[in-house]
This record gives sequence, C-alpha cells and structure tokens, in this order.
Amino acid sequence: MDSLLIGLAALAIAVVFLVTARRKAPAGAPDAASEAVRRDLGRLVDELKVAVRDQVDRLDREVRRLQEAVAEAERARLALDETRRRLEPSPAASPPPAAPKIPSNPLHARVFELRDSGKDPADIGVETGLEVGEVELILGLRRMPPRA
Repeated sequence: MDSLLIGLAALAIAVVFLVTARRKAPAGAPDAASEAVRRDLGRLVDELKVAVRDQVDRLDREVRRLQEAVAEAERARLALDETRRRLEPSPAASPPPAAPKIPSNPLHARVFELRDSGKDPADIGVETGLEVGEVELILGLRRMPPRA
C-alpha cells in the first residue's frame, strides 16, 4: 500500500514537471526533457498497474481465506447445535413441573393469592397492611428454588 502511495506521488510530480516543461518548450518541437518525462510517466504507470494488480490479488486471497473461515465457523456452529439437540432431554422425558408449594405462613399465602388474582404489590400492600417492599420480598421468596 505504501509503494502505491509513493508511486502516485511520483506520478503527480512527473505530471507537474511535464506541464511545466510544455509551457517552456516551443509549440512545435518536443524537446528531450518532455520525452524523458513521457518515458518516466509510462514506466510509472506500468509499475502502478503491477502494484495495483498485486494488491488486488493479495486482497482476493485474503477474502477467500476469510470466506473459508466463515464457512468453517458455520459448520462448527451447526455441529454444536446438533450435539446440543442430542444432549437435551426431550420434552416427553422431562419430569412434570412440581406443584406450587403452599406457604406455611397465612400472610404469605394471602399475598400469593392476591398476586395470582392480578393485583400489583401496591394494591396487595393496601389490602394486607404491609409495605410495598415487604410485599415484594414475600413475592421474591416464592421465586426462590426450594431447598434440598
């Protein structure tokens, strides 16, 4: 990439030199300096074409390598999904969900009952005389997994 930039800079300098040389030269006869500039420009253009072609080839190889890596990753993902599917128990083999446990505290039972009927914690607090934070704490206890 750096060689491409250097080549472009050299080309720009050569063009400026050619324009300057044409202004100084008489209208009908090309001089040796302008011919030399033309040859140099032609050589620079050829070098730039080669450099660009090399860069394009390198980028094409890199794109192919990345496409192969993406395809490999996709194959690995599919294999992982298949393995996960084989290892997960089927829904028919899973045990039925446990029946909800009945709390031993009647106040907790009342809070759960009100929540199940669709009331929010503020309404439950008003009805039971508890603070909203207490209601939320009791509801949080319901979500805790049972102890072994």
